[in-house]
Amino acid sequence: MRQAPNDIPQEIVNNPLYYPYFKDCIGMIDGTHVDAMLPINLVARFRGRKGFIQNVLAACTPNKLYTYVLAGWERSTNGYRILQDALSRPQSHGLRVYDGFISPYRGVRYHLKEHSGKTPKNRRELFNLRHSSLRSKIESAFGTLKNRFKILCAKPHYSFPIQVDIVLACTVLHNFIATVDPRDKLLNDDEFNKDIDGEVAFENDTNLVDFTQNQSQREQTKSRNKWETLRDDIAWAMWVDYCDKFNHGVTTET
Repeated sequence: MRQAPNDIPQEIVNNPLYYPYFKDCIGMIDGTHVDAMLPINLVARFRGRKGFIQNVLAACTPNKLYTYVLAGWERSTNGYRILQDALSRPQSHGLRVYDGFISPYRGVRYHLKEHSGKTPKNRRELFNLRHSSLRSKIESAFGTLKNRFKILCAKPHYSFPIQVDIVLACTVLHNFIATVDPRDKLLNDDEFNKDIDGEVAFENDTNLVDFTQNQSQREQTKSRNKWETLRDDIAWAMWVDYCDKFNHGVTTET
């Protein structure tokens, strides 16, 4: 969705790494894991390397307010499948995408730790670096949630449907606290609130689509091309500005 200038989040407007490139961004989407207790007939599907966990997909704004949460999926489920489920649900219960979304470049280093100590060598690396930096806002939101509500890491002895509801209730309380007290110390400690159990819900180029319901194959392809082109335009604008500032305007890529 294209936003009016006054609607652009301050977290984007005030950061030259994001503005004006992500001025139309209304939120980030990602997945995380929450500890779970399961009946014996379900444990195989929820088993992870750290025990039994449920997959949670969420969207949040740049100031870390949750706008959508889908909890209760099995650990073994691919993040993109969960995203598809969220998008396919009736509008009152599903994830609303106003226009579309942009994922990072596939096959190009992405996570912030992969960029540590390295300067971008081309527009794709620079785009992925800044995309990952903005995405870290939702990782921080997950970290805040788990650090504040320890029940999410305590394998609660409730029925699984109630465990799912607990996740939702915690996000509602998180939003209340963030709205009433935006200076809350836990909310603003990004370094402390890293989500070590996070995962990228969608990274492949094939996921760059406008998720309007009932699209034909041709419409899906057209949408994908649209968002690839928009991503390329943003990446090039970033690269030109970056080279003007740090490379005397030389835009040669390697």
